[in-house]
Amino acid sequence: MLPKYLWMWVAAECVPGWVIDSEHLPRVQECLSVVNSTANRLAKLSVGAVSEEAWNAGFGYPPGHAVLLSVILLGELLDNALAGVVFSLPKMKMLSWEYSLFGKHLLQKAGWCLGELDMLGITEPAILFYVGSFDRVALKKDHSRCSDRVCLANQIDERVYQTKHVMETCTCEHIIVEEEGNRPVTEVLHKGDIPTISFDGEKVFVHSSDSAPYVAMSHVWSDGLGNPHTNSLPKCQLERIQGLVNALHPDRDPASPVPFWLDTVCVPLHAETRKTAIRRMAKTYDSAAKVLVLDVSLSGTSAGVPADELLMRIRCTPWTQRLWTLQEGMLAEELYFQFRDKAIAAESLPDNWYYENSPVKLCGKHFGRPRADNLPLETRVFRALASDADEFVKDEMAMESALETLSRHPDCPDILDHTLLYRLDTNHSASFHPVYFAGWTSFQKLRYRFGVGHSALPSVAGALRGRLSSKMDDETICVATLLDIDPLHILSAKSQIARMKVLIDSVDNFPPSLIFTNVPRMDLDGYRWAPESFMDKNANYAGLLRAGETGRRTEDGLLVSNYFSYAFPKDWTFPDAGSFVVKGWESYFRITHAHALTVEVARPAVILEQPPATVSRGIVVDMWREDDGVVKFGRHVGHVSIEALGGEWAGEVVCEVV
Repeated sequence: MLPKYLWMWVAAECVPGWVIDSEHLPRVQECLSVVNSTANRLAKLSVGAVSEEAWNAGFGYPPGHAVLLSVILLGELLDNALAGVVFSLPKMKMLSWEYSLFGKHLLQKAGWCLGELDMLGITEPAILFYVGSFDRVALKKDHSRCSDRVCLANQIDERVYQTKHVMETCTCEHIIVEEEGNRPVTEVLHKGDIPTISFDGEKVFVHSSDSAPYVAMSHVWSDGLGNPHTNSLPKCQLERIQGLVNALHPDRDPASPVPFWLDTVCVPLHAETRKTAIRRMAKTYDSAAKVLVLDVSLSGTSAGVPADELLMRIRCTPWTQRLWTLQEGMLAEELYFQFRDKAIAAESLPDNWYYENSPVKLCGKHFGRPRADNLPLETRVFRALASDADEFVKDEMAMESALETLSRHPDCPDILDHTLLYRLDTNHSASFHPVYFAGWTSFQKLRYRFGVGHSALPSVAGALRGRLSSKMDDETICVATLLDIDPLHILSAKSQIARMKVLIDSVDNFPPSLIFTNVPRMDLDGYRWAPESFMDKNANYAGLLRAGETGRRTEDGLLVSNYFSYAFPKDWTFPDAGSFVVKGWESYFRITHAHALTVEVARPAVILEQPPATVSRGIVVDMWREDDGVVKFGRHVGHVSIEALGGEWAGEVVCEVV
């Protein structure tokens, strides 16, 4: 009944002129605030020891834990929905809801690693509860090295890596594609083309990509499809992959297998030839007719489940957590995910979901047919949907309901009907369907580049956040290909820091707000403004997409402008930790360190990301040079937050700033 009540809540708050009852809204917020603070304290209650027999019987835990979890889920949903119900509120979540220890206990019983969920950025109780229904035990992942903050189950060690067969009991032979004295893949690469293969059940054929459209495979090595020792795969795996690829082209000639590209057999192990293949990686995925994602965590799920579940299962795959798969997803013209019974085109999922969950469909599901004895709020919903002729004509039941409503209410539609329809449709996804919204917004980040070449850095950096690679040095190669930079010189660099320097030197302009992202920095003169890695899961890259003047890379560092700053007295010792209050511009400001400073600051200054109105991110710099009072040179030493306190402050003030 909950979706129905949410719709009726929207109808109740939708009044002419969008005026809000000033006494009613604070009461709603007060109730939610009390529930939130109480539930967050109770969420820390331990579940205690529970026997396996009692747990399986459903009676192994005190019922209070289940009730508390229900309250948390309901409170979070109402809190999220409030901004959609009352349009005068900002569309943002107002409260932070803690997931209970009992809820986390349920996740671990389902086989989840809490570190994996943290890396995925899944913190909302509704989404945590939903994914707790996924069986992760069946994946048989080793989480013994993991913590609550990081999951290492998909990190591989090439020294002990074993390529898997389709069935654990299978012992079929490996089919070798490339070896000493027989290098068909290398020959294609040397001609400047992309090698592809096909398998007829007995023999592998190597082709050039210009001979026929091909499918590029995307996978994670921890699923067992890699091979660090030879360019070969078990015969059973080649048969399976060829069958899946052929299924993507149902109209093909049955006698002609569809060529495909797979890194395990199409990237030679020989060092120099391997560099050539890696430099051509972006073109490999960009030129493929289709890209097919294979992930073991999807292989047990039918493609026929609802679209929001498919999206959430995709979000939770190890595939979305790995470095190399980012470029494979972003560059694909057509991206498919292989489920148990068939592959699904990723871009079809939003349309599929909306078809099953459009307002007119959900109205029939939750409210049935209009009746003479409908409650007034139910009638308002029916009237609103009857005003949407473009939609109700697509559904027979919705059309019958609309015609019945219009016959009962000759004044329909009026302005209030149109207003309510707009609200129901606008809040349709985000407020009332958290699973779909969380799945689709996450998918958009890993699928789309906003901008071309170097201008794509903000979306690439945002999508890299929280990803891992068994070879962290590969990060710069992947970033380079997504920014249309030839990774040749990066491949020649010997360390991660050297590779990042080469990458930075290949880009002229950067989003200036990159300097405010609180991540470890390169410890190199002229580069301390740049991150060591874009994959830090604690990074906040939200500001990178803001429009405005870009920062220009110079030999002295990144040249930025249009930021407020505080310059401190020259003879003043800058605190290296904690928080303190300063005065400037006839106002007071509290400055709080994100981390204790590890170096002394001779001439301190603080640069603010936003004007000093409320709270802003900032950085501490050590001023080491100034040209004509116009250009100032500062060495990046730490991160702070700056809170505006207003024109009056009764506490201690450590100094005045300019």
